[in-house]
Amino acid sequence: MLLLSRFKILGHSMSPAFSENDNVLVSYIPFLFGKPKKGDIVVFEKYHRLYIKRIKKIKDEKYFLVGDNKKDSMDSRRFGSVTRKQIKGKIILKLT
Repeated sequence: MLLLSRFKILGHSMSPAFSENDNVLVSYIPFLFGKPKKGDIVVFEKYHRLYIKRIKKIKDEKYFLVGDNKKDSMDSRRFGSVTRKQIKGKIILKLT
């Protein structure tokens, strides 16, 4: 669980919202008071790595996550939905 962490964006899968080398603050605090919802940009763990994607759909407590740059994104279209347990935090701020 990430109460507050800084992450550096690697890759182009969240372009145009985030570009490579952008820095963001991620927190789990929003999820202490509510569930992740459609449109949230979250950090999650898959294959022992952390990824950043947007929640597109929620069904049966499973989250379908996609990158904004659909042509260049490793996301739920390839690896399927993720569980809430895999979601580590929500992007709360893009740093300049």
